[in-house]
Amino acid sequence: MFIIALKLSCDCYASLNGLTGHTPSSPHNLAEASIKACFHFQHPQVSFCPHLHFVCFLAPTCCPIMSNIRDLPNELLLWIVSHLDGSALFALAGSCKVFNFSLQPSIWKHNIKFQNSNLLHPAVKDDNVGLAEASLQHNANINSFYRSKTPLMRALHCSSAAVLDLLLNRRDLDINIQNQARESALWYAIHYGTYSTVKTVLGQPNVRVDIKHKYDRTALHVAVFAGRIGFVHLLLPSGSNPDLQDDSGHSPWDYACRFNSPVMELIFSNDPKAETFLGTPSSQDAELPLHQAVSYGSLDAVKSLLSKKGLDLDIQDRKGYTPLHLAIQNKRLEMVNLLLIHPRANVNCKDKYGNTPLWLSTYLSYDEITHRLLAEEDINVNFVGGRERLETPPTSLHHAATRLNTVILRRLLAVPGIGLNLCVSGDSPISVAAYHGRVNTVAYLLSMGSVEINGRDVVNPPLCRAVAHGHLDVVSLLVQQGARLNIDESTIANHDTALCIASGGGDLEIVQAILRHDRIDVNLRNRWFEDPLMLAVKGGHERAKVQGRKNPASSA
Repeated sequence: MFIIALKLSCDCYASLNGLTGHTPSSPHNLAEASIKACFHFQHPQVSFCPHLHFVCFLAPTCCPIMSNIRDLPNELLLWIVSHLDGSALFALAGSCKVFNFSLQPSIWKHNIKFQNSNLLHPAVKDDNVGLAEASLQHNANINSFYRSKTPLMRALHCSSAAVLDLLLNRRDLDINIQNQARESALWYAIHYGTYSTVKTVLGQPNVRVDIKHKYDRTALHVAVFAGRIGFVHLLLPSGSNPDLQDDSGHSPWDYACRFNSPVMELIFSNDPKAETFLGTPSSQDAELPLHQAVSYGSLDAVKSLLSKKGLDLDIQDRKGYTPLHLAIQNKRLEMVNLLLIHPRANVNCKDKYGNTPLWLSTYLSYDEITHRLLAEEDINVNFVGGRERLETPPTSLHHAATRLNTVILRRLLAVPGIGLNLCVSGDSPISVAAYHGRVNTVAYLLSMGSVEINGRDVVNPPLCRAVAHGHLDVVSLLVQQGARLNIDESTIANHDTALCIASGGGDLEIVQAILRHDRIDVNLRNRWFEDPLMLAVKGGHERAKVQGRKNPASSA
């Protein structure tokens, strides 16, 4: 069943008056008079609706009325057409394919006359230049929206090259207009167009290359996401800014670094502003591209940037990190290699905390990177870092002393000039190892003849550190050093000997291990004049008290 609804209004009376010689008294009479005049009451298939402001033609596709529609006088047909909206007009045209072609321009004219530009859209979709041109000649709105697209957007979406060329040459075209989804013609060109299409759109005199689309993303964002290197190549010389951020705070450069290394490399080989990112002081307020490329592991981009003249590899980003520090933080050995082979690389550069790359790598236990850094001849292995971040600023050797394995420890100790006994905040490497109970580390350090195992009133004695934290294996290992160990040495703060600490803690096994040393003085007191026996009694440790009374020499 084919149904066409024709709205009739009082302003149409004059048109019908010219055909019938009289004016109907109402819209109802107008409808009835119109149909009677056209069909002479010869078609029972027509149903009249005298109480509505429209009339419905109800006819099967095989009905004779369908073939008689085209027999209407042109004037009446044009009058009907002029009152249809776009969808009804398309339905009528689609159902009456035998319309006289000479009538079509008049239909377009009357349709457009009533401010309806919808006919321009099917012309664009079908790449029908004739229909599009005729519509525009009759003042069709070139910037009208139909289903969220302007004719230009539709031409780009449908790849209607001929109509696209026609539209782009119109002075009344708004190249930057956006729909409710914030899509523009440039957005459609990036998504659906070719290289030449994008180039043509960018060649328009008023095009805004960095217009913000959905999520505040520019065309360059979209091109980077799509991996369209050719489009990036067109957008950058056109003035697109690779540093404009979307609503999540990311720029095209950010996304290029993360997802598309070739695009990222292209950005910095073509961007005329790239020189501002090569280590100038003014660039410290921004995210530096070299730092970003390093963080995202973009080797191609880093290689490209490292080839620039005047590069300062020691410059810190706004978070206070150099490229080398960022490479280490992100555990990127290949990036560390790439940076270190640069002639201006500084293996001892510092971040905002004053820490060197080696200090950072040993602190983070990134062994492969540590090995690579130690291969540099001028590496500073005795640097003391962490002064603004840690309560106890250590060296790299202090870091290694806390580890369960001794691989990095051995590698560090092989470096000439290593500070084996370097004391930082009251701790040497061996006292740190004793504190953490790293018996293998303590054993290896003891094998170094030059290691100092006593505090000398400067360092908390390793023995006291081991006793205080209950590391029996380390205590036994140190006591076995015999005369090399000052068994009666006390802590810096409270002057507690190892035996005082063990007795006060009630650890019988450690007390016994300490008493095995043949030079121990069981009567030494701390700063509060408490000896081991008094501390054992004070703590209620009967067994330790009894053990402390024994003479170690006689018991032997």
